[in-house]
Amino acid sequence: MNTILPANGSIHGIPACIDYTPDIDFSTLQAFIPLIYIIPTTGIMITILVMYRNAKKNDNAASMDSDIFTLIMLYFLFNSMFFIGDYLRFNLPSSGLITSFCASVRPNRWLGILIIYSYATNYLTIACPLLVCTVRLTIMISPRNCRHYSDLVMRWFIIPFLLLVPAALIFLNFHVFGYCRQLGPPFEFGSIMIYEGDEYYHTNTIIHFSFSCFMLLSGSIISMLMLFQLRMTVPSNTSARTKELRRKIELSLSLTMLSGMVPFITNSIVSVTFLWSRSNWFASLILHPIGNDFETVMMPWVLFFTHPLFRKKNMVPKMSTSSVASKSTSGRKVSTVTRVL
Repeated sequence: MNTILPANGSIHGIPACIDYTPDIDFSTLQAFIPLIYIIPTTGIMITILVMYRNAKKNDNAASMDSDIFTLIMLYFLFNSMFFIGDYLRFNLPSSGLITSFCASVRPNRWLGILIIYSYATNYLTIACPLLVCTVRLTIMISPRNCRHYSDLVMRWFIIPFLLLVPAALIFLNFHVFGYCRQLGPPFEFGSIMIYEGDEYYHTNTIIHFSFSCFMLLSGSIISMLMLFQLRMTVPSNTSARTKELRRKIELSLSLTMLSGMVPFITNSIVSVTFLWSRSNWFASLILHPIGNDFETVMMPWVLFFTHPLFRKKNMVPKMSTSSVASKSTSGRKVSTVTRVL
């Protein structure tokens, strides 16, 4: 359909958009596809929370450190919040189901608030892998005083980081007006998104891409430090079963964090094409919901199927202190405190 749109792509007041009626096809139905996987994923998140609480109550040997678990559950929460914001900003509008309504709505601050919400929850999601790795490294470096130091890290670094950094990154958007914009090819007429204008979007893209790269680099450095620390730590008086349990827990947490790489790749492609290949930007937007939904869904499922905590055969009493009956020259018994991550 040949419809003349303003330079900013706004559909406000365009008669063809006001009278638009979507056809029932795949583009329309894709608005409902996320419900197929987000509902069972929410159930898995709740199951993980319930099983963790039961494991802590029963002193399960495979139980997770409370600070790490808190951050992972916050990661799930931020992912879910971002899923809602991204769904309302892109998935639902691109289906064409609300095009007629949007065409009758003036640019306004309520749509701007939706944009701010979407960016803020996205930044929180991006930050979580680094914060989880930071607590894990703290526990590895100081296993005997891990409770004390991890609490300090949570109180003086992680909580302020989660509160202040996203607020600083979205500060420029507090005066933004959002509006409904027609998407270009390969999207059909009637496929729209909630947009803040090229100038704001350009600035947000630079901030988002820079922050993502910084967090990825920082997380990679901390992950290498964790690997080095694991290689240097050889608990000779730890049983083979405990070593295997710790290895499985470390692998599970690492795989869970790695699932966040997919949205980094897809969002980076979208950012790069907008900044340096604008003609391909609309085509790259197809990848945007794929990567973000992948992270939202895969993280809890990977954790649930790989962490020993969620396998009944590992529901055994947790020994916080293990004594080794090996005599030294003074005849004393050696005691080692271990903590499972």
